[in-house]
Amino acid sequence: MSKFPLYLALCISLVYYSLATATNPHLEILGEGEYAIYSREDIASSLITRKVNSGIGFIYYTDSSNASTLREKFDSIDGESIVLSGVTAKEVFKKLGYQEVSPGYGYSPRAKSFIKVNGQKISLQVVERGNTTVVGWPVVLGSY
Repeated sequence: MSKFPLYLALCISLVYYSLATATNPHLEILGEGEYAIYSREDIASSLITRKVNSGIGFIYYTDSSNASTLREKFDSIDGESIVLSGVTAKEVFKKLGYQEVSPGYGYSPRAKSFIKVNGQKISLQVVERGNTTVVGWPVVLGSY
């Protein structure tokens, strides 16, 4: 009896599982800092400390301790970022399990969202400036 049908079923199951479990990182696990959520949705919440109209959507700022609760209020999120102190890019990539594909940019096949830059998939950007590190998926939007 051929093992091919069993092998094919296993491959299809693994692809389905990887697509079904694809998720973007919850950056608040990296530490405390100012958290930003980018969305085209216009919402109101007492958790929002600042709201900026970016022209194609909104950037909502909150404290990292409120990020999870605020995230639940959106149907669709286009990106997130966090500003951290005392954390290095190397620590960020390791903690999130992302491979650094070029300086400051990372990718994980588990990521739900990514962009392509020069043919390279990018799902995370990390910018270090002095003792401050800004992390965003798929990239940091806004200023840093």
